[in-house]
Amino acid sequence: MSNPVLDRLHQHGLRPRKELGQHFLVDLRVIDRLVQLIAPGPGQTILEYGAGLGVLTERLLDAGARVVAVELDDDLARILDLELGHRAGFRLLHADLARVSAASVRDEEGAPDLRLVGNLPYQLTSHVLFGVLDLGPAVRDAVFMVQREVAERIVAAPGGRQYGILSVLLQTWFEVKIAMRVKPGAFLPPPRVESAVLHIRPRAGATPLAWDERPALAALVKSVFNERRKVLRNTLKKFQALDESALECCAAQSGIDLGRRPETLSAAEFARLLHALRRGSADAED
Repeated sequence: MSNPVLDRLHQHGLRPRKELGQHFLVDLRVIDRLVQLIAPGPGQTILEYGAGLGVLTERLLDAGARVVAVELDDDLARILDLELGHRAGFRLLHADLARVSAASVRDEEGAPDLRLVGNLPYQLTSHVLFGVLDLGPAVRDAVFMVQREVAERIVAAPGGRQYGILSVLLQTWFEVKIAMRVKPGAFLPPPRVESAVLHIRPRAGATPLAWDERPALAALVKSVFNERRKVLRNTLKKFQALDESALECCAAQSGIDLGRRPETLSAAEFARLLHALRRGSADAED
């Protein structure tokens, strides 16, 4: 059976570039499962990070979606243009995805929302995930191939070492789950680590915080996780400049024991803590 990824590499005389950390997904069963998970359709606008050889891109276009494909590599960008440049609904961004703003792409496309897909380089995963938060309610969903350990951190429950800043921020507004795990042999060349596919969707119904409260929550979470082994009482005293009276008031209003460490708080508890801090700040100004 012909493999379109291998065929395209051979046709254009290309090999994966080690210096760019390229690992091409060649397992057609995994590609099929990705397409099923994404379930692309007409009228959708999809921003694809690291489009590579365009095999997944082509499947998305075949389903009637409009695809904005981001690719940094000069040779791969050339192939994308040759193979897909004639297709209606295709747009190529020959750029470093670290410099691509999803919010700007949405505005340029005039789309009500964006779907995000891609096989993310390890060093840029956090950048892309924070971009999901920046888009806020304009994200329909995101399907990302990432290193398995990164995926496990994102979906981690409170109480463990894997639970951290992005866990809290994403879980506040999104449902996050690992849709599948992918062995190294699915790629050419095989990476040294396993991968996993994250599926991120906005929470149905009410969320613990409004979208415009994200900067305040991010500041709070980053400050307390900066010293994650210390109890909240100490980190809030240091970073929020709270005296003992204000700390007691915060504990009472939030219902949270400030003797706990930040890694034990759920996203909902961080939301309560933020609201208590804001109420305390407002009371102090009156």
